[in-house]
Amino acid sequence: PTEKQEQTTDTDTHSSATTTTITTTTTAASRLISIGGTTSLLLSLATVTGAFTQLTTSPSFRRHRPVASAAVSSRRGTTHAVKALSSTEIEKIRKDRYAAMSNNTKTMSLWSFDSLFPQPVLDEDAVQRDLYYVKERDELKLKERGEQPVEDVSLPRDDTSRSGSQAETVISSFESPLNDVLPSPSAVTPNETVTLAESPNTTSSTNSTPQVDRTLTRMVEDRLYGYRRSATGIIEYSGSTFTAPEDAVKFRPDGIRIGRPLRVNCDLLTHHAKTALRRGKLEEATDLYSRAITMDPFDGRGYLGLSRCLSQKRRFDAAKKVLKRGISICTTMENGNTPDGNPFLLQALGVLEERFGHLGDAERRYIQAARACPSHAAAWVSLAQLRTRKLRQGPSAGRVCYATAERELARAGRRRSSYVYTAWASMEYKKAGDVRRARELFEMALDVDPKCSAAWLQLGVMEGNKGNVERARECFETVLKFDQRNSRVLQAYAVMESKQPDSDSREVIDMFERALRVNKNDAGVFQAYALYVAELGDIKGARDLLRQATTVGKKHAAAWQAWGVLETRCGTPSEARNIFQQGIWSCAQPGGGQSGGRRTARLWQAWGVLESQEQEHSAARRCFSRALDADSRNVAAVTAW
Repeated sequence: PTEKQEQTTDTDTHSSATTTTITTTTTAASRLISIGGTTSLLLSLATVTGAFTQLTTSPSFRRHRPVASAAVSSRRGTTHAVKALSSTEIEKIRKDRYAAMSNNTKTMSLWSFDSLFPQPVLDEDAVQRDLYYVKERDELKLKERGEQPVEDVSLPRDDTSRSGSQAETVISSFESPLNDVLPSPSAVTPNETVTLAESPNTTSSTNSTPQVDRTLTRMVEDRLYGYRRSATGIIEYSGSTFTAPEDAVKFRPDGIRIGRPLRVNCDLLTHHAKTALRRGKLEEATDLYSRAITMDPFDGRGYLGLSRCLSQKRRFDAAKKVLKRGISICTTMENGNTPDGNPFLLQALGVLEERFGHLGDAERRYIQAARACPSHAAAWVSLAQLRTRKLRQGPSAGRVCYATAERELARAGRRRSSYVYTAWASMEYKKAGDVRRARELFEMALDVDPKCSAAWLQLGVMEGNKGNVERARECFETVLKFDQRNSRVLQAYAVMESKQPDSDSREVIDMFERALRVNKNDAGVFQAYALYVAELGDIKGARDLLRQATTVGKKHAAAWQAWGVLETRCGTPSEARNIFQQGIWSCAQPGGGQSGGRRTARLWQAWGVLESQEQEHSAARRCFSRALDADSRNVAAVTAW
């Protein structure tokens, strides 16, 4: 055969395949139409369109398109010659089809947006029922009881008519900005209150108008409108909606927002994250804090919360990296930041360094936090406790820190901190032994915050140790009136009662059981409960309680020590050695060296006492040496050695 015959044969074969494919697809589509109704119609049309598009874009179709092709009739089987179209004619046909399709889409369709989502119809009865049904129901119940209903002036209302204008007025009132309802900040002094207009149905002689807290209102406006006020009252917009066009809301091609978001968005995220963290939902809290960091990288709350989540997951290295990254980024004068860094992040990093045993780095971080914000009370308290408890610098070093915190708070015009006074009083009592000064500081803390549980608790413990049992009971009972689920208060109350000569053992045990019902994972309560049970002679019960204490608090060194000492006194030294070893492994700190850190010093000391009683002097020396290696200033280890 010649070249033309080959081309004609190839064209006939391709055209036959084309017609067969379209015919088969159309037949399948007609079957779907007869079965599935409208939904099947859409699916079948999509199938036909897809098949035709795939067919027309194939290389063989493009190769044979300019050549005269043969169309096979599906009914008669005859062949007709079709003239090839030029590219100009094909483009004209395509444009005509697009124009016709556009005209068809302009008509109202069943699947159009307007048909699926019509404009809402305002139901006057439903609006009135939603707004006033609850109030009318309550008033009716009060009248049936013979009580006088309380007038509400929060939403003015005209009872004479319930026309469409009434609903429109109510709806438009929610859309009006705050500036139309409240006066401008410059027209109101900080101590002045603003009153709302009275209802037309109320009289000034019978009803008192509610008052609006201007400070809270300004805070809400700042968060919603996205601006902040300086100390002089000057308004500075924080980004995004009211500033120059170059600072307006913009998005990158990948959808990431450019510019600063409104503070209220970060507030909501951090609030939900804090709630999830408080409820123990670490994964949810981690995700929310990560989203807060992505939304506003200059807000330190996201970094602080994420580091807490990682610390609870025992990922301390990752927590330190998050805090260091936040410190390097949060350098603008917003969200609590200062030119020297964010004091909250610096203080949190110092706490992590102290937990790892890096006392020098922890002290340096606390000093940086205090320099960044001199009125940051937590930094001064952490620095004072580090120097007096672990660096053993004496009470004078702590007094300097606490006095500086008190002075800087007064200089900044901020409220006095009960936290500072409570920690200061605890140091005066435990380190200096000045009970009178400690009592004065506790009273100052309670003057600042009458519901400070820590101040009431430590004051009650101090009074109980000094023999003022009635005063101690008064302190504990006061806390339990507003903080009934405080397991520490219940534990201290039970311990104090157990030391009284005329105490009732049943009442003491009930207090311990009540504390465990409040917090079943408090190892300190289990330890104190076990020691009291051991004094009563129930050694088996004491063992069970100490075993539970070490189960719920594997890093509670005091519980391990109490269990080991109990086994030593019961004459089971091998069991005591095993308990001391398990406790050292559990309580070892990451940066504690070979001895395990300061937390294990008490366990090494108790182990050394056991070996000395068993006449194993070489082993006792090794234990005492390890105790001093863990804590070079452990007085108990030096005395026992």
